[in-house]
Amino acid sequence: MGVSLKRHAIWVLLKRELSAARTGLLVTAVVMLLFALALTSLLRISTDAGKQAPATLRIEASIIDEDHSILGSMVAIYFENIKFVRRIYRDDLLQAMKRLKAGEILCAIYLPPGFMSESAAGSPKQSVEIWFNPGMQPEAYQIGLTFNQHAGALDFLYSNVFGYQNLYVELGGDEDLSWEKTSRQALNVVAAYLDRNRFTADGDLFEVHALTHALSGVLVILSILPSVGVLASTIRSRATSHEDRLLIACGYGPLMIVRLLAGLVWWALLILPILLALRAGGIARSAFMMSLLLFSAYLVSALVMLALGRIKAPGLTLLQAGWLVILLLIVSGGAIYPVSLFPLPLTRAASYTPLYPVMQAVYRALGENVILTSRELFPQLRSLVPASVIALTFGRRRL
Repeated sequence: MGVSLKRHAIWVLLKRELSAARTGLLVTAVVMLLFALALTSLLRISTDAGKQAPATLRIEASIIDEDHSILGSMVAIYFENIKFVRRIYRDDLLQAMKRLKAGEILCAIYLPPGFMSESAAGSPKQSVEIWFNPGMQPEAYQIGLTFNQHAGALDFLYSNVFGYQNLYVELGGDEDLSWEKTSRQALNVVAAYLDRNRFTADGDLFEVHALTHALSGVLVILSILPSVGVLASTIRSRATSHEDRLLIACGYGPLMIVRLLAGLVWWALLILPILLALRAGGIARSAFMMSLLLFSAYLVSALVMLALGRIKAPGLTLLQAGWLVILLLIVSGGAIYPVSLFPLPLTRAASYTPLYPVMQAVYRALGENVILTSRELFPQLRSLVPASVIALTFGRRRL
């Protein structure tokens, strides 16, 4: 059969496949178009809001500790380790009030005289006072509750720890030993309490932005869903007289190509509107390379489905097996949740799965808004080669 005749056969068969699914294609096109328009509007609104938003909140405050106790120093060190705090001044009351009136600080935290000794006795009678700058009302509203909670937590912590020490001495215990053990326990508890902000430090943990990961996962999942249609089409026509006539007329090559092209049309309807919306919204500068990666993910899964549809088993069983393959690809590729959450052996194994390089590249492109290079496509070739061999070996039917 000549090349022109095969090309004509592919065109005729593709028109037949698409005309049979024209209602579904039309509905999908309308839904995805509306979704893309809504997504573009949301992204533009968020981008404009981001440009108009003020700089990241960075506050300064004063701590007034009349007793110059270790408690005041520890409170100051604690707040200095919080990311949104730029500096903590250790002032007296007069200097703190001057800073507050001059607008240099957001608030002043006052530890009254005797607060440390009262806390050590387990019976504090005076509360920590906080004065906020009236000229910074929005910032004060954001920080006020947090400071009050921290002050109450520290008050409760020291009242209980040193209150226990005082009670221990009153019951006849050795005072030096009680101070040693209580101080050791207090330092351990305070160290753990202060350490609660470590997760906000850069580089402490593998950083995963939830929304970016979810969007990347949706793109990857949508890119391989059309392969289920390839499987269903293969199951529907396999070993039928209609397929026999088509094989005699044009061979099996055009049949495989038509099924892949029909799935590609569905892929384009599901993926391209979203990529164009992300591109218009300014968060997908590398939309073209992302589309190539997502297309490679579809191609790998579709080639596997061509071979799976040829297995001699009930059609329902093959469909269930196909969905199981899709689920395994999605989970192992990290589309549902990051593979870094897996145990180390599973994480290493997942890095060799077909969707892993696609998911990593798409996540990086969206999260960092970088332009991907052709080098990002190379890892996917190791999946395309065996998938093609499987499809050509087990996905063909000969008369």
